[in-house]
Formats: sequence, structure tokens, C-alpha cells
Amino acid sequence: MYNSKKRLKAKNALLKSVFSLFLFLYWVSSYTQTWEYTISKDFEFSIQDMWGESGLYEAKFVISNQKTAFVKTIEIDDNNIGKLVFPDEFSHTRGNFNKDTITLFNWYIEVKNQKVASGKVIYNPSPNELLQLFKYDFFDFKKKEVVWGDVIDGFRWSDKKGDNILFRSVVCDIKTNSNHLYIYHFLKEDKEFKQVRKLTDYVKNCDLDMFSSHNIESIELTDIDKDTIGEVSFSYTNDCSCLEDSLAISTKLMLITKGEKYAIRGIIYSKKKDTFSEYELGGNLKKNDLYRRFLIKKWKKLTSEEENRYN
Repeated sequence: MYNSKKRLKAKNALLKSVFSLFLFLYWVSSYTQTWEYTISKDFEFSIQDMWGESGLYEAKFVISNQKTAFVKTIEIDDNNIGKLVFPDEFSHTRGNFNKDTITLFNWYIEVKNQKVASGKVIYNPSPNELLQLFKYDFFDFKKKEVVWGDVIDGFRWSDKKGDNILFRSVVCDIKTNSNHLYIYHFLKEDKEFKQVRKLTDYVKNCDLDMFSSHNIESIELTDIDKDTIGEVSFSYTNDCSCLEDSLAISTKLMLITKGEKYAIRGIIYSKKKDTFSEYELGGNLKKNDLYRRFLIKKWKKLTSEEENRYN
């Protein structure tokens, strides 16, 4: 009887040990590390440790095909997301690559010598897709009275919203040494064009040198978020200063889409062959990664490779 109770007690202890081991294994397997990755529409690759188990770790990003390869390793804290934009922030390690060509790539992200994410991606460098910008003659526009000043140029395009028209104009008042710049966006609704957005900027009572004009070549039609609704971006200068004392010109870079405006405002310094700038981002631009990255690249084209960001 005693031996029977002893064996029963030992059996129960064994079962408890097995059950405890099962709970331990179940706990470990249920809470193993989980990785989340994304690829944005402008080819920003990202990786994140969702459960924050890694501490400070290195992530290796590899993008390649038979002809070329790109690699970049970065340090990431487990509370953050590791991000890299292809191809600008990668190191080109093999072969030739034309960044203006649509290309199929294999890619993977490696952490602690293990692939945590992988796949294929078609790299399409064009932010324009199928949208095209055409010249439009203001004399063909029926609602001329709503457009103020002398029209500098006009453009038209078609997207998912319908037929669009954009005008840039200027009003110059010599008597008051003032200059007004206007940008108008119209969308065709119910067989007539209705104003979607009007932008106005000006320099008034300028007794110094006036710098207020549309940058003609800056206009561009894109579909950055690939929703087949166009975004139009452009820049202009808007300043009153003494040319002899200062070579810093106030410049604004705008993007408008769906009635919304996104802006970079700054100053471009020019001195002989040396050009650099300072700029700040509009509030809503800070919340839109796609438009922000696009406009910062466009701003750099307006200036040089060196810029100093403030605010």
C-alpha cells in the first residue's frame, strides 16, 4: 500500500514536470520575435522588431539581380524602425545600374545572420506613371475673369478626378513697388471648370531689389502615391532685399493635390560657385513621408548638395 502511494506520488510529480515543461515551451514559442517589414511606393524599405526583444541590433538590407547588387547595414534600436530609401541610401556593390530604368529585383533583410524578410520588387523610378502634363492656352479658357493678372503659362492634364487646368499669373504694381504671384487649379465638374485651389503670395512696398517671380522650369506633374490622381509641384522666389548686401533669396516650393497644399519654405544662398540653403517643412508635410521625400529631393535640385535644415 505504501509502495503504491509512493509510485502514485512519483507519477504525479512526473506529470507536473512534463506539464511545466510544456508550459515553458508553449510560452517561449508563443512569444518568439516577430519582424514586420514594409516597402513604400517610393521604395523605402523598413524593418521593425514588433516585440522589442533585440536591443540594439544591426540589419543588413540586400537588393540584387543577376546584373547588379546593392547592400547597406544599419544599426537600429528595438524601439525604432530601420529605414532605407532605394537606391539613394544603398551602397552599389556589383555591376551596372541605370536608376531611370524599370528593373526586377530580389531583396532580403538579414538580422543576426538570419533572413527575417525577403521577396521580389519591381523598381519603377518614375513618379509620373501614365499622367502627362500639356501646355494650355489661356485664351481657350472660358472663365478668364477669375484669373487675376498677366498669365505666365497654363497647363492641363487628365487623371482619375477628371480634366485639370493650372495657371500661373502675376500682378505688378510699379507705383507701390509691389508684386503678387498667383497659382490657380481648376477641375472640370458637370461640364465646366471649378476652382479647386488658389495660392497667393506677394511682396509689397519694396524699396530695395525685388525678387518675386515664378520659376518657370520647376513645374512638374507626378503621381507619387500611385493613386492615379495628379500632384503638381512648382517653386517661386518672393523676396525684397539689397543685392549688394545679401545673396540670400527667399524661395518656396509647393505641391498641390486634391485641394491640399504641401510646402517647403527656405532661403537659398548663392555666392559665385558656392550655393547652399536653409529650409523648413510645412506642418502637414511632416506627416506625409512620400511627399516629404519627393519635395526634399526637388529642393536639393534647386540648390546644391549641401543644405542645412532648421525648425
